[in-house]
Amino acid sequence: MSKVKLPKVLNEVNANEVHIDATPDGGYALRILHYYRSRCNEVWEVFGLTPKQAQVYKLMNKHQQLRAKELDKAIRILEGSLAKSR
Repeated sequence: MSKVKLPKVLNEVNANEVHIDATPDGGYALRILHYYRSRCNEVWEVFGLTPKQAQVYKLMNKHQQLRAKELDKAIRILEGSLAKSR
């Protein structure tokens, strides 16, 4: 079985150093959303790939952008909701 060589990840977040404060203080959900949003900045380097490989990784990068938009919207909604409840 051959090993698959993945392209470089740009803007990588070190997943081994992740700690999301789980204090139930009204901000926990936002901290989770902000963390996952920061992971959306990670994208695959497509330079040097074959055209077919690049097509796949470009699509995955596009999906990262779409996830980022959804998370940005959710964060705005939750921040607005929390601001109104204070």
